[in-house]
Amino acid sequence: MTVPVELGVFLPVGNGGWITSTTSPQLPATYEYNKEVAVLAENLGFDFALSMSKWRGYGGPSQHWDITLESLTTMAGLAEATSRIGVWGTVHTMVFHPAVVAKMAAVIDQISNGRFGLNIVAGSNPVDQGQMGLWRELDHEARYALAEEWITVAKRLWTEERVDHDGTYFKLTDCMSNPKPRVQPPIICAGASDRGFRFTIKNCTGSFMLGSNRDDFVKTGLRAKELAAEAGRPDFKTYGLFTIVPGATDREAQERVDHYNAGVDGEALDNQTKEYSSDPSLKQNTMANRFISQGEQRNSMTPAAIVGSPETIAAKLADIVIHAKLDGITVIVPDFIADLEIVGTTVVEGLHDAGVQTNAYFHQHG
Repeated sequence: MTVPVELGVFLPVGNGGWITSTTSPQLPATYEYNKEVAVLAENLGFDFALSMSKWRGYGGPSQHWDITLESLTTMAGLAEATSRIGVWGTVHTMVFHPAVVAKMAAVIDQISNGRFGLNIVAGSNPVDQGQMGLWRELDHEARYALAEEWITVAKRLWTEERVDHDGTYFKLTDCMSNPKPRVQPPIICAGASDRGFRFTIKNCTGSFMLGSNRDDFVKTGLRAKELAAEAGRPDFKTYGLFTIVPGATDREAQERVDHYNAGVDGEALDNQTKEYSSDPSLKQNTMANRFISQGEQRNSMTPAAIVGSPETIAAKLADIVIHAKLDGITVIVPDFIADLEIVGTTVVEGLHDAGVQTNAYFHQHG
């Protein structure tokens, strides 16, 4: 049995990347570095590059994410710098009006020649968006109601000449938005509650998901597929997000993790925990609870990180992909040049041998 999957990279648009530590690679949050990563990913045969949207960092000795690139302008630049790889940007539905993003997406569609994709976030962090006065005090259900109205408006503007909309959250009068994207971009969302999954299945093309361990990944992936089947969406895709720490051997990889954890930035983690804990709907906010758990455990990275030799990583990844029925793998690594090249070559070969097929493998091997 062979399983085809898409392969993507979650770009390090925040300083320090995705590891909250003073002893991990201190990646610069610059466009030049992210361009280097995106071009490398394209040359390796990756299918897409995705960037997050973050407005406020967590400080501490590592100044974690105190510098971040804005997502859509970054992807517009990378669309020009690349020729094949998908360029996917992130927007918060509380921050951007859908008519603004509808036009921005249409322009990036032209720049990228149809390679643009959109990741939408319905809630996230009250402090991150609250510092700009843009956070809305909505409960879990209302956040997805707003997001559903948001995406409905955006899709209408992509397909209709004039739009009148008198909704709960947005009002448009004879609104025109030209040019139109040539094709509607792929849209993903990371909502992980049943409400989040149902919103995503109804309005998006795929779900972006995490797991706290192997079994949690499998459970989450299968639940998304179950809900998609109930909704009559056999085409619905699931993308797992994986932090990967490679080494020449399993021991060497674990030593890297131990070194990063020795420099864990507890102050930044405390600030992260405090901000996410301020969410009145914290109980339903699955993603926020994952961040809080990381802070409580004093881990420099997610405890679900896949650590080991390329052979070990490939075996663990293949196991999760096959049993969770994932359609895509999105990669985070400590070093987005050296480590990404290992994932894109040796790990990809191991995945192929385990029955998980990627375009990256065929790109390199013909």
